[in-house]
Amino acid sequence: MRAMAIAFKYAKGLFSVGKELGKIKEFGEELKQIKELLISMPEVLSALQNPIYLPDLKMEIIGEILKVIKVDPEIERFLKLLVERRRIQYIKEIVAMYQELLDEEFNIARGEVITAYPISEEEKKEIESVLKEYLKKEVILESKVDEGIIGGIKIKIGDLIFDGTLKTQLGKFKEIIKGEVL
Repeated sequence: MRAMAIAFKYAKGLFSVGKELGKIKEFGEELKQIKELLISMPEVLSALQNPIYLPDLKMEIIGEILKVIKVDPEIERFLKLLVERRRIQYIKEIVAMYQELLDEEFNIARGEVITAYPISEEEKKEIESVLKEYLKKEVILESKVDEGIIGGIKIKIGDLIFDGTLKTQLGKFKEIIKGEVL
């Protein structure tokens, strides 16, 4: 929970700066690039997090990273700030929080659609379209397969859950039958 609070503070700060400069989307993309690079090189991320290494060495590492990925000067300062304040380990959470702020700004709802079998892109788009009408927001769904639901569909968007799975229906029938038998 503490990690999310820290991540939100930093994401919100960067988002505010991005909004002032009219670069919120660009900042989001650059943050994702940095996160992906750091995740692909766990030894570098580990070195940046490790208190044994001197801050000057960490800034050198950041300098090398910034040679690979060209970013806005504000993102460069932000990345250095994360290293200085020993918050770089929260980069995944910061990027996730930043994405949530972006989605809120552009009225986008992200979620997942879970089915027993893979659905086509066309079916996913149709579900997104129906949810767009219902939620009055642009909807972006990620498809997942869970054979345990037996059949039907389950949709999760934030705290909202639509559960039309066979597994849930069978569970409800079971409870009704148990109630009548007892």
